[in-house]
Amino acid sequence: MDTTVNDFENIRSPDEVKREQILEDNRSEFDKQMDEALYLSLQELKEQQEVHKLYEDEVLNEYLCETKKRKEKFRELLFDVNKLTKFDKDIKEIYEIIEPIIDTYCGQFITFCDLDQETYDRIFRVLGTIRTNKNNIEILRLLITKN
Repeated sequence: MDTTVNDFENIRSPDEVKREQILEDNRSEFDKQMDEALYLSLQELKEQQEVHKLYEDEVLNEYLCETKKRKEKFRELLFDVNKLTKFDKDIKEIYEIIEPIIDTYCGQFITFCDLDQETYDRIFRVLGTIRTNKNNIEILRLLITKN
């Protein structure tokens, strides 16, 4: 074992790092201009990407805020109607009609939903019989229209 320790002691230390700088640029003028143009183009691309990223973040933030605001508008109404679906068949049918409409509105895929007169009347006749904030039903009237 002593021989291996002695072998490690005889290893010389690494050489000192040397830095050399090329004093003369042997590239052609065309190559220099191409390198400069490439560098400027890359810098411009990075700036544009940053601007686009900020814009995308802003649009996404606006989308998320609007989605949250829309969901909050209908949260109470959907909660009240959903509670009653376990006990009333008519309310369950109405819930199955309005829930996808509200979900689609909250996801910002539609701004209103146009229904036939019979379905429209049935929805609001049944919703008029439940105990909930009447303002919630009026907000739903703004979303669901009749043709």
